[in-house]
Amino acid sequence: MSEPIIAVVGASGVVGRQVVQGLLMRDHPADHVRAFASERGAGEELDFGDDSIVIEKYGDDSLRGANVVIVAAPPEVARPVAERAQALGLWVVDLSGSFRVDDKVPLVVPGVNDGVLDRPFPGRIVSLAHASTQAFTRALEPLRAAFGLLFADATVLCGSAVYGSPGVAQLSKQTAELMNAKDPDLEVFPHRLGFNVIPSVGAIEGGLSQQERALLIETARVWGGEKMPAVTTTSVLVPTYHGFTLVLSAHLARRADADGVRAVLKADSGLKLLYEPAENIYPMPMLATDDATVHVGRVRVLGERVQLVAAIDNAFRTADAALDIAFELADRD
Repeated sequence: MSEPIIAVVGASGVVGRQVVQGLLMRDHPADHVRAFASERGAGEELDFGDDSIVIEKYGDDSLRGANVVIVAAPPEVARPVAERAQALGLWVVDLSGSFRVDDKVPLVVPGVNDGVLDRPFPGRIVSLAHASTQAFTRALEPLRAAFGLLFADATVLCGSAVYGSPGVAQLSKQTAELMNAKDPDLEVFPHRLGFNVIPSVGAIEGGLSQQERALLIETARVWGGEKMPAVTTTSVLVPTYHGFTLVLSAHLARRADADGVRAVLKADSGLKLLYEPAENIYPMPMLATDDATVHVGRVRVLGERVQLVAAIDNAFRTADAALDIAFELADRD
C-alpha cells in the first residue's frame, strides 16, 4: 500500500508531540499526518521539517480517511476514541493504558513479545505496555532467554513527565517557587516534588501504588506462562523532567559470570550497554534522550544473582514503539 495516513489523538501532550516528531524522523509525508487534541490544544502548529502540522479539535468524524490511529490521550478520553476508530475499521495503537488488562487486546513490548501480533485477535486495537514495563522486560529479556529467570525486582525512578505535560509544568513551577523562598503549589503531585522524592506514583491500594500494580499486571501478560518469574517493584517519583531509571535485581536459573552477562546484553540490538566505570559512564536519563534503545550498565554478578541499572527516554521510547506497531498494522491492509 502507499504511505498510510496516521492520526495522532492527544498530539498536544508530551508523548503525542513525540509521536509526530517520530513521523518526521521516519520521513513520513506531512500530508499523511493528522493531529488531534481537545479544544484547549487545538489550533497549535507543530513543526514538521519544512512544513507544519496544525492540531485539530477532535470530533466524532475526525478519523475518517485515516489508516491507523495512535491514541496518546488520557484514559477517560482514549477509550471512546479507540472504540470509535475500531468501529470505523481503523487500526488503533493505544498508549493510554485503557486496554492493558483486556485479554482480548494484545499487549505488546517490541523486542520482547512481538509474536503476539502474529496470532489472531478480535478487534483492531493493540495496546502498548507502559514505558516502565517496556524498560523492565526489555532489559531482562536477553538474560531470561540465555540463563532463565526465577525472580526480578525493580525500583523505578520516574521523572515528572509520568504525569504528562501537567507534571513537567508543575515541577518547573515548584522549583522556581522554592528558589524564591515561596511555598509551592500542590496541583498535580500529592506532595512537593521540587527538591524531594515521593515513594509512590499514583494512589496506593493494597500496599501497591498505581504504577507498581500496572508493572506487575503488564509483566504477567507479557511474560505469562509456566516459566513466569516472580516479580516485585517499587516506584519513586523523582524531581527530574523526563526519563526513567530502573535499579534491577534478578535471580537467574543458571549461574553466570559478569563477562557472560555483559556479552549477552551487548549482543542485543535493542539495548545499549554502557560499561566504562573508570570514566563514570553508566545509564542515565540524560544519555538516553532521543534514543529508543534501553540503556543498561552497572552490571554486578554473584552466582545466580545479577544487579544492573537501566535508563530510558520514556516519551521517545513509547513514541518509537508505537510507530513500529502502527506501520506493521498498516501493512496488513
